[in-house]
Amino acid sequence: METKRNNYMDCCNWDECTECGQCLMECPVLQLDEDTAIHEFRQLLQGKEAPNVFSKCTLCFDCNQLCPEGLRPHELILQRLIENREGKVKYYLKYMVNGMPGGDMFQDYYAKMSPEEKVILRKWSEYPPADSKDILWVGCLGKMICKDLDNSQVLKDLPKFGPPDVCCGELAYRLIGWDCYTDVVERILKRFEGLEIERMVCYCASCYNFLSNILPNVYGKKLPFQLISMYEWMLEKVEQGELEVKKPLKYKDKLAVSESCYVSELGEKFQQDLRKLYEIAGAELVELPHHGDHNLSCGMVSIGREMSLINGALRTSRMKMEDLKATGVKDMALNCPGCFLGLKGTNYFKFPWNKFRKMHYMPDELLEAFGDKLETPLAEKMGGIFSTLLKNKLMLFKKVDYPLPKIPVESDPEDVLNPS
Repeated sequence: METKRNNYMDCCNWDECTECGQCLMECPVLQLDEDTAIHEFRQLLQGKEAPNVFSKCTLCFDCNQLCPEGLRPHELILQRLIENREGKVKYYLKYMVNGMPGGDMFQDYYAKMSPEEKVILRKWSEYPPADSKDILWVGCLGKMICKDLDNSQVLKDLPKFGPPDVCCGELAYRLIGWDCYTDVVERILKRFEGLEIERMVCYCASCYNFLSNILPNVYGKKLPFQLISMYEWMLEKVEQGELEVKKPLKYKDKLAVSESCYVSELGEKFQQDLRKLYEIAGAELVELPHHGDHNLSCGMVSIGREMSLINGALRTSRMKMEDLKATGVKDMALNCPGCFLGLKGTNYFKFPWNKFRKMHYMPDELLEAFGDKLETPLAEKMGGIFSTLLKNKLMLFKKVDYPLPKIPVESDPEDVLNPS
């Protein structure tokens, strides 16, 4: 049964909260003492200021697994942080939402893509053949490397679907607010109505989390087909003898695995699928001190706390790099495209705490290990992505008022590929 929900907090009955403070005491970032944790959580429940949470929370989802009552403290915290913005949001956060009227980063990037790439995105905007049991859903950043994915030998049996004007809703959900997320979700649900499939294989783990987890458990709507990650699909093919390693992975030392801040939401199977594939591909792995249900954020979504690149993203990313430093290795594989762009970006802009560290993007690296030859991996797209995002430096400081323009349910991919 689907339930209409009006904000993040509607996903839970907060009368069931015992105010034990466990979520804030065991948080790998906050680690509050019992009295402070209880006090701050009561403040959150009452809609009042919680100083430690408001200044330090990295919005990593870990607290949802720490609640003994099965509630979702992350959603409560997110609700209060957005309420605390006093009716304004940074322009660059608005610019990061696919489908935002007046233009956004993704629309601007897709409009500049080559004619060959636009042909692929037009093809991906059409519904797959009716007899397709499995399809590959490609999200916003995956569309930027559409040529490699469309030519993939590993993924050749999966029809691709990923219209450039629709999105899973992660950035709207984590950076903007419930109303904006609702607009984005209703657009993608409308587009999914034309799918006649059994399983959707998600190229991007962020899409997998938001479509298989956040959509039913927070928004209150469940898709009529099964969702699995690309990693699970690849493991199936390996176990069935249809996929084998062609180019074993080689590193000077062991490799650290960073699953992403939302991995606690996806469970142990997803976490192990990543590791199994890397071990099959020849990597020797080492665990970060914080992993699994006690993972650290890369810092990208921490911008949503104070709408500050320095206090949000950069300070949090430094904690992640300290985690890597503690392992004694220099190579880290990142499952999430946002994590990869954020932490690789500290390489790109030469921040000292990421000096001599090497970031690897899991989807690209694993596809190559199992036989693909990528011409334009995500790492080579970074210059274009950052230049698009920072094309107007004033947007880093400008704020706009809520409510933001409404994102219409109906849209045309051609308006993105050939804007007037």
